[in-house]
Amino acid sequence: MVNKMLEIYLIAYNILFVLSLPLIVFAIVFNNKHRKDFFYKLSERFAVYKPLGKNSKKTTIWIHCASLGEVIAVEPILNGLQDYYVVLTTITKSGRQYAQKLQKADFVTLLPLDIYPIMNKAFNSIKPDILVLVETELWATMLYTASHKNIKAIIINGRMSEQSYKSYKRLKFFWNRFVGLISIIIARSKDDADRFSFLTNGKSNIIVSGNIKYDSNFTTGSKRDCFLLSEDDFIFTAGSTRKGEDEIIADVYNKIIPDFSKIKFFLAPRHLSRIEDVIKILEDKHIKYSLFSTGDFSNNFILIDIFGELQSIYSISNVCYVGGSIVDKGGQNPIEPAAYGKPVLFGKNMGNFKTEAESLVKAFGALIVEDSDDLAKKIREFISNKQLSEAIGKNALKTVNSQKGVASFTIEKIKENLNA
Repeated sequence: MVNKMLEIYLIAYNILFVLSLPLIVFAIVFNNKHRKDFFYKLSERFAVYKPLGKNSKKTTIWIHCASLGEVIAVEPILNGLQDYYVVLTTITKSGRQYAQKLQKADFVTLLPLDIYPIMNKAFNSIKPDILVLVETELWATMLYTASHKNIKAIIINGRMSEQSYKSYKRLKFFWNRFVGLISIIIARSKDDADRFSFLTNGKSNIIVSGNIKYDSNFTTGSKRDCFLLSEDDFIFTAGSTRKGEDEIIADVYNKIIPDFSKIKFFLAPRHLSRIEDVIKILEDKHIKYSLFSTGDFSNNFILIDIFGELQSIYSISNVCYVGGSIVDKGGQNPIEPAAYGKPVLFGKNMGNFKTEAESLVKAFGALIVEDSDDLAKKIREFISNKQLSEAIGKNALKTVNSQKGVASFTIEKIKENLNA
């Protein structure tokens, strides 16, 4: 009866998925952010693949990531799975392109639509021995198909934000049947573990490991002369800002620049589709700026308008602000600037990285800012007190180093579940 109910729920889910597709396509086509990506390798959404060229002697591990951030996060995992045939899927174009560029997976493709005939086709093509989902990638048909084919599914770096938890909780009667099919969930924190435990009704084995992002490669720092910057320049970087924060950063710049002509502001919006909106903000506030893509760094304000450069800029900065945190968007990853030994600033809304943020603040490796006035005040303090800046930066780096080792633990758990 339990399996019958699961199949009924799956059929209902698939019907709703198919019926909603026209609306989804309509929304994408008329959305500037997603329109260009819609037709990118569209056949892969229907599990139309070239022959995988799989070595029959190798065990196959299917790793699924949502987007670019998750692909970057699993890099140390991929390094430890080179003896296996690794298939890596993503939802986004940027994630797929980055994964392809890495060349650490044997086969890279977009995730097929979560409709049974298509997902079943994907499983038959890939023939995974285990399915590894990263963070919160919960797809009902995917989980059902894995279970139906006796393929163990596990989650690594399991994350469930409070906002996501509320959504899943409202539909617990549905999701607990599918999330409960996951054999093991390796969660980032106790809060994440508790939320997953509630959704699974205790059916899954749940372990708290920490965040694998602590084990990312942060040794590829850049040098200032690569960006025509001198050692005398004081560099402030605002990374992954969200709507409502760009105005704040612009206001901070206007408050500081009259007194510090050697300061450089780098602003990296979380979504590049907002670049034109940010440009308008800067022009309305009479700020002379340079676009990073032009290679012109003569102005004191540089707007980063291309992917893949934020870590490089973090590495040469004097102080970094992590976006999505003054506005209530849950915050972005504070580990990256901290790993380069930089003082980290963020707002109070760091729910998506609560454990990481609390660890940094407790170790005096990060400071919380309230608004533009507070942010400007903190930057001035760092400009005038180099010893303070260096001390907080060292604390940030020490915090990151103390949390390393999660990737090795996760790799061992993947291997254990392959042999179980």
